[in-house]
Amino acid sequence: MAFTFPDPSVSTTATHPETGITYQYADGMWSPVSVDAEDIDLEALAQRVASVEGVNTTQSEEIEQNEELLEPVNSALVNLQARLETIETLDVQSAVSALAIAQQDIIELKSKVNTLELTSFLILE
Repeated sequence: MAFTFPDPSVSTTATHPETGITYQYADGMWSPVSVDAEDIDLEALAQRVASVEGVNTTQSEEIEQNEELLEPVNSALVNLQARLETIETLDVQSAVSALAIAQQDIIELKSKVNTLELTSFLILE
């Protein structure tokens, strides 16, 4: 558990709630002053530090994996944004008018093809 020392101008002593060690602020630094400071189980403390470091390593690896997974998603978003900008600049009314003209041209071409087929049939007779 993280422990934050108080402002020395407010209090010059502090007790760590988890370990029970009392510290005193003097000469610009906090120093342990309780007898418990000498009874600290360094092996247990080292195991806790190693455990936290293991968690940090695992989290770092997970972050790297997530970043790798996010790369294609980010790329897709950039592409979608570019496509959206293209669509936003499209004049819908002009596009509808162009489609109507194209439809009329197709109808006229179909009519001419039918006429040519009939003419061709009559010539062959």
